[in-house]
Amino acid sequence: MKVKEILQLPLQSINDVSFNQDIQDVYIGDLLSVVMASGQEGMLWLTVQKHLNVIAIAELHDFAGIVFVQNNYPDRQTIQKATDLQIPLFVSQQDAFHLAKELIALGL
Repeated sequence: MKVKEILQLPLQSINDVSFNQDIQDVYIGDLLSVVMASGQEGMLWLTVQKHLNVIAIAELHDFAGIVFVQNNYPDRQTIQKATDLQIPLFVSQQDAFHLAKELIALGL
């Protein structure tokens, strides 16, 4: 599934990058050390963490994108770094569990 296909869901895109990345899987987690140890290329990361370090982890693993759940908006510096690295960022009002259910229904 391409990142652009998740735009059917109630998500807000918050940076201007390509949405042609392939999503291989979804990772739900907020403890950065665990995400760093367990993340894999092509994952869509659902998290409440919204600081600059999430971008470094997404870059390290070549994640397909990040969704900040429960209306957690990152600051401008974090958004800019993700944009520079072409990492798609989204915000969802939903919690990770309910968003994951919608991603599964979409075919992920």
